Amino acid sequence: MGLTIIRQGFGSSVQDLGRFGYQKYGIIVGGAMDPDSAKTANWLVGNSSSSAVIEYSFLGPTVLFTEDTLFALTGASCRPKLDHQAIGMGRPCLAHEGQILEIGGLSPGSRGYLAVAGGIDTEPWLGSRSTYERAGRGGFKGRRLNEQDRLPVGSPSRLAAAVMKKLAAFGREKKAGWFFSWRRAYGKKQMIRVTPDRLWPKFSEESRRAFLQTDYRVTPASDRMGYRLSGAGLSLNQPLELYSEAVTNGSIQVPKNGQPIILLTDHQSTGGYPRIAQVAAVDLPIVAQLAPGSLLRFRLITVPEAERLYLEHRRALELLKGRISRKLED
Repeated sequence: MGLTIIRQGFGSSVQDLGRFGYQKYGIIVGGAMDPDSAKTANWLVGNSSSSAVIEYSFLGPTVLFTEDTLFALTGASCRPKLDHQAIGMGRPCLAHEGQILEIGGLSPGSRGYLAVAGGIDTEPWLGSRSTYERAGRGGFKGRRLNEQDRLPVGSPSRLAAAVMKKLAAFGREKKAGWFFSWRRAYGKKQMIRVTPDRLWPKFSEESRRAFLQTDYRVTPASDRMGYRLSGAGLSLNQPLELYSEAVTNGSIQVPKNGQPIILLTDHQSTGGYPRIAQVAAVDLPIVAQLAPGSLLRFRLITVPEAERLYLEHRRALELLKGRISRKLED
């Protein structure tokens, strides 16, 4: 065994990049809410992008390492401590057998990630270790983590083993000093870019104007499946009878009460509410980090612009991955 959960924090679960190819059977993709941060945590400990990590929300878990372990923390800001010593985020850290990691509260932002060299080595289900809580499958026993759960950890990569050896030789004073993570200003109002859905023209002109020119607030009735927003009500020009259609991460549905819902990582495979817009893929990790009470405003962009922004972001991620890899090899 590699680690034991002493305190579970809030919403802690095992996640990877998701379970693909099964939506036609009604099985969600799932996976990390903020995949950029999850990937970065994995790169920092010499893992592949898709290795399983521990995701937590608002309050991170306290973890006992039962063997020497290379780990990293990314995502929303926190002040983690290893045996009561501050260690920082966005860097690889070495924990010795018997040491305890306290992650604590997150602010600003709401999602954090703990990666360990070798990845969380729970049993895959349909090709993924992501927790599908509603079905009781994947992750650790198909559920969120509880106190005294003992999680298996895979074998560190050759690179991770070399880093562990170097950190052990350098001592604690060399473990801090370089930082790799996605730094975002989660605490202020976010401008979220969207593309129009095919039903955009079916919404009233007043609703389309309000959607783009007024603020919306994330309500407490939000979870991994979707964020329910409160703000200006939206309505169609006239009622429509709609068939259920495929939906995806970032689809913005408008139910009968007129308050939009942004579908997120654990979204259902189909939906019958009219969709007004789609969150641009580049902004989905930002949305995933918004806490209840956060304000956001939508900005309409074209599909080609959304594609360009996404490709630029992918190139930035690859550059970050290369920088981390070179640093680990130094």
